[in-house]
Amino acid sequence: MRSKDVSMSLKSSAGNHLSKSRKTMWEFSKRNPAGAVGGVILLALIILAIFASLLTPFAYDKSVGSRLAPAGSEARAGGTMLFGADHIGRDLFTRTLHGGRTSIYVGLAAPLLGVGIGLLLGIASAYLGGVFDLITQRVVDALLIVPGLVLAMVITLSFGFTLQIVIVAISINMIGGVSRVIRSHALALRETQYVEALRAIGASDTRIILKHLVPNSFAPAIVLFAVSIGGAITTEASLSFLGLGVAPPRPSWGGMLSTAQEFFRSGVHIVLVPGIAIGVMVLAVNLFGDALRDVLDPRLRGRS
Repeated sequence: MRSKDVSMSLKSSAGNHLSKSRKTMWEFSKRNPAGAVGGVILLALIILAIFASLLTPFAYDKSVGSRLAPAGSEARAGGTMLFGADHIGRDLFTRTLHGGRTSIYVGLAAPLLGVGIGLLLGIASAYLGGVFDLITQRVVDALLIVPGLVLAMVITLSFGFTLQIVIVAISINMIGGVSRVIRSHALALRETQYVEALRAIGASDTRIILKHLVPNSFAPAIVLFAVSIGGAITTEASLSFLGLGVAPPRPSWGGMLSTAQEFFRSGVHIVLVPGIAIGVMVLAVNLFGDALRDVLDPRLRGRS
């Protein structure tokens, strides 16, 4: 009987959580319809990128049809090329899906790394103050002075055109701005009564920072993460367009645009497809990020 009661209790709890999640999503959609549309588009693009290998019978690095074949053309070994073929006969739909996998991976990983480091750096700088704060802020000033794309180009040229290097290069661009925002937030937290009480009972600086200041800074950090995704995607596309991003044969939307520019007149579709993909992705991310910002920080609602 006890096991049956426990099972029923777990099912009831799961049902309540599911009901609350649906209610929260419905309220979010009602208050932020544009953000909800952006979230749905973003989720759809992520699913397409994850299951890219299952959604198309072609390989992204193999020639399967006539060069610059239009949309709906038949491949040599059978099957339809939905978006046509590129300048060497590779299926454009396949390359777009796999290129989306690269862009989405960079767009999520780079902000996660940059915001994570900026969060810790900003909180430590605000809480510790003194010489540490002075040195940290001068380093941040140096990062903010250098144009982000130029800094990313220097890093990829110096260390190689791998996916990991591109992620690190883009994330470094974010650390300065994130740490400044989090520092201003942490300066207010440092003067709160609960922090003073923790000091009074002898809590260490590390414990106060990691156990209390970091969790209380998650809201602005999540907002910064959300609004940084679009910038990371466009930076990766810019690097790939300039030939300084992810090295071939791995596809990326920026790299596809770079090679397609020579064939604009003879095969406009190979330019439009990755260009539209970048535009739709960045638009969806910005719509969802702005809505998330409004929810987590209502003081910023209407400012942009």
